[in-house]
Amino acid sequence: MPLTEKSQAGFQINYEKIDGILPATTLFVHGNLASNRWWYPSQDEFKKRAGGKSLKGSMLLAEFRGCGKSTPPRTVEDSDMHVMAQDFISLLRGLNLGPVNLVGHSTGGLLAALMLAKAPELFNKAVLLDSVGARGIKFDNSILAAFEAMKTDKNLTATVIGSTIHKNNPESYFFKTVLAEDAFHAVKTVGPWVLKNLDGLDIRNEIAQISHPVLVLHGEHDLLLPIADSKELAASLKNGQFKMIEGQGHCANVENPAKFVEIAAQFLFT
Repeated sequence: MPLTEKSQAGFQINYEKIDGILPATTLFVHGNLASNRWWYPSQDEFKKRAGGKSLKGSMLLAEFRGCGKSTPPRTVEDSDMHVMAQDFISLLRGLNLGPVNLVGHSTGGLLAALMLAKAPELFNKAVLLDSVGARGIKFDNSILAAFEAMKTDKNLTATVIGSTIHKNNPESYFFKTVLAEDAFHAVKTVGPWVLKNLDGLDIRNEIAQISHPVLVLHGEHDLLLPIADSKELAASLKNGQFKMIEGQGHCANVENPAKFVEIAAQFLFT
């Protein structure tokens, strides 16, 4: 059941807590133009792995500002990466949870890295899936213009979000009614501001002291973010590991959730 928790300055962070399907409680944070529903295919795989048993851990899905049912930001400053990382820290503290594991995808991977640096006591292990690198990412004016156009063009939004998914089927029910719809909602609230906040960002100093075990994953066919950034991110962490996911693109969590869950579970729960 979707729930909300106040974070900072009255913002409401939407989260879902699925009990009994993981060996240890784990927080999952999606990427830009996404929502908790990007983790539903992985949730199904974790349920299969549980085999009908009630495990001691919960799967905690949480949406950053402007995505899904979380409160939209009012200004570009409201979607600053440091601010949004603090939202999730406040969420965990408000729920009296921790230490937990952490999984972040794309922009959510960068937010996860910041969380590890800001509140190390709240976390155990982390998996960063096709994460934005520690030096952010610069988007040219044409990308920013496309995001503005996407606010009023649902088909364009679907095309753009579909291009990030390797071998995407644009006619699939899950893509059309879930992923594309959530992207169209988010692009009108937070999407362009996320890009602006990633431009010029550099968190290398913050993450240099992270000592948690962290697995940085990157799809072989990810056309959105450079694999070199993921390798650099893993190398900059004291206990970082890098692994390429063969045959996958930027979104292994929806492209091949069975493979993603197998890799993540092996690292997080053993």
